[in-house]
Amino acid sequence: MAPSLLFSQVFENASPINLLAGLPLLFGAIFLLVSRALGTRRRGSLPPGPPGYPIIGNLFDIPTDDKWKVYYKMSRDLGSDIISLRLPIGPSLVILNSAACADALFVKRSGIYSDRPRMVVLQELVQAGWNLAIMPYGDRFKAARKVWHKHIDVPFCRPHAVMAVNRLLKELLPCKKDHDKLIRLATGRFILSSGYGIQAENAEDPFVSLSERWIKTISHATQRGGFLVDSFPILKIVPSWFPGAGFQRKAQDMKELTEQVRTVAFKYAQAQVNEGTAIQSYASRYLESTKEKTPEETDAVCSIIGNMYLAGADTTELTLRSFILAMALHPAIQKKGQEAVDKALGGSRMPTLSDFGTIPYVDAIINETLRWKPAVTVTIPHGALQDDVYENYLIPKDSIVIANIAAILSDEKAYGSRTDEFRPERFLLPDGSLNKNMNSNPAFGYGRRQCTGMAMSRELTWMTVASVLCSIDVGRAISPQGQLLDPATIEYLPSGSLNYPPPFDCTFTPRSDAARHWIEDASDGVHY
Repeated sequence: MAPSLLFSQVFENASPINLLAGLPLLFGAIFLLVSRALGTRRRGSLPPGPPGYPIIGNLFDIPTDDKWKVYYKMSRDLGSDIISLRLPIGPSLVILNSAACADALFVKRSGIYSDRPRMVVLQELVQAGWNLAIMPYGDRFKAARKVWHKHIDVPFCRPHAVMAVNRLLKELLPCKKDHDKLIRLATGRFILSSGYGIQAENAEDPFVSLSERWIKTISHATQRGGFLVDSFPILKIVPSWFPGAGFQRKAQDMKELTEQVRTVAFKYAQAQVNEGTAIQSYASRYLESTKEKTPEETDAVCSIIGNMYLAGADTTELTLRSFILAMALHPAIQKKGQEAVDKALGGSRMPTLSDFGTIPYVDAIINETLRWKPAVTVTIPHGALQDDVYENYLIPKDSIVIANIAAILSDEKAYGSRTDEFRPERFLLPDGSLNKNMNSNPAFGYGRRQCTGMAMSRELTWMTVASVLCSIDVGRAISPQGQLLDPATIEYLPSGSLNYPPPFDCTFTPRSDAARHWIEDASDGVHY
C-alpha cells in the first residue's frame, strides 16, 4: 500500500495544524509498539514477514488491491506458508497460504480461531454486528446460530430454487449479452422468494439492487487496512466535521444501508402477511405461526433472514457466473458434463433436486468452479482467543488471522498439478466416482466461521448447473472484436468478483427440441 493511499483514507485535506493534533496518538503508538515487541521477544517468534518500518511496522505492506496475490507472493518470497505483518497498534496480522496450515488452525483448532478481531468500522460505527459473518464469537454468536438452524431449513426453500432456475433458463435462451445480470436476478429471486415471499421481476428490482449495493459498499471494510481507524481505534472519536474524518461519513452511509438490508424486506413480508397475500417464505412461516412472539425474538429472526439475504446474493451469484465462463471457455468439458447428465437422466427429462449428488461429473464441475475462481479470495479475519504455537511460530492471543482462500484453492499439494487450469477430473477417482477426500469447501470459509448457508448455496448451484447442462448449449466466449476469448486472460478483481478482459458474449441455445419444450413448459411459480 502506498503511503499516499493510506493517509488519504482518513486524513483527506488535513493541514499541518491538524496533523500536529495527532502527536499524542503517535507517541502512544510508539509506546505500544515497543511494549509489544519486547513482549513478543520474551514469548517466541512470530511467523516470518517483510521487514517493515519503525513505529508503523508493515502498515504500508497491507495491500488494497489483489490481496490474495500480494500475500501469496510474500509467502513464496519468505519461504513459508504462514507469514505475519506487524501493525502499528494492537496484534499482528497472520496470513495462512496453504491448505495444510489453514486446516491445522481453522479446523483442527477451531476453538481457538473462531473469534472476530475488533472491527471498529463494521462492528462499532456501522453497527453491522447482527451479521453472523461479522459477529464476535461468544454467547450471542451461538444464540444467533441456533436461531438460524431453527428457522432456516434447507428443504423448505427448495421450491423457490426450482422456480428461480426455471425462470433463469427461459431468460437465458434469447440472451447474448449481460447474462451476468440474469444470474444475479436468479440468485436474488431465490433469496427474496424463500426469505420474504418477494417476487423479483427484473435485475433492476430495488430489493435485488439493495443487496448488491451493500456488498459493494461493505466489502472494503471487512479487511484489515480498509480504514485506518481499524488500526488506530482512538480515531473513532474524531467528529465527522473534522478535516480528514471522511471515514465517519462513509460509516454513517454504510450504517443506514445496513439497517435497510436488515429490515426493509422483512417489513414488506410483514405487510403481506397482514393483508393475507403472503407467499410462503421463512418470514411468513414465522410471522404466521401461532406461538406468542416477543419483539426480541422477531428482531432476531429479522436479522437471521437478513444474513441469508446477503450471503446468497453474493457468493452463489459469482459461482454461477464462473460456471458459465468455464463452459464458454471449455466446450469439451461442457460436452462431458452434458453426456453425464444425459446418461443419468436417460435424456428424457430435466433434473430435480432428488437427483442431487447422483451425477459425479456434475459435482466435480461444481467443485472445480468453486476452486478455480472462488467468490471470496481472502477470508474475513479470524481472531485468536489464546496464545498458540504452530510450526514453532508463536501466534499471540488476539492475533488477526486470515486464510488466503485463492492461494489455498490453488495449492498443488492439495489439488494436484496445473491448478491454474479448469479440470473437473481432479475431483474424480479413476473409476469416475467422486473423490470424497477432496473438496472445495474452503471457498465457504473454515471451522465455526464457515458460511451457514453452504448447503443451501450448493443445492441452488447444483440445480442450476445440472439444468443448464441438460438443456442448453453455452456457446464459445467471444470478444467484442469477434475473437475467441483466451482462458489465460481471466483475472481477479480485488473483491473476488470476476473481470473479463476483454468483455465477452456467448449464445445460449436449446440442446434439442425436447429441451426447448422442457424449458418452455417449466413452471414459473413456487409450488409446495
